[in-house]
Amino acid sequence: MAEANEATHYIEFYEEWDEDCEEKGGARVFVKNTHQTHIIDLQLDRYFYDVRQAGISMFPLKPDTSQALGCSRVFDAEQRWELVAAMYISPSAVKERYGNFE
Repeated sequence: MAEANEATHYIEFYEEWDEDCEEKGGARVFVKNTHQTHIIDLQLDRYFYDVRQAGISMFPLKPDTSQALGCSRVFDAEQRWELVAAMYISPSAVKERYGNFE
């Protein structure tokens, strides 16, 4: 459990300008793994109109990489993501859980 808690310290959310998202009144939201050597397995919840959406996003994030999630605003409403869980995962565990991971 301590390892899972430690992994959360290496997860950052940030926003960047994006033409598509700007037309909707927002910015593109990204999640980043700032760890230099470990893959982190993420679980995220998405909120739209402050309502948690069904399902949970689960995916591995390679060291020092980012993943685009979506726009911060859609249909004049805020959209956001929250970290549910993060833990280190080995390349072999990634392959077992998600298949090929490039």
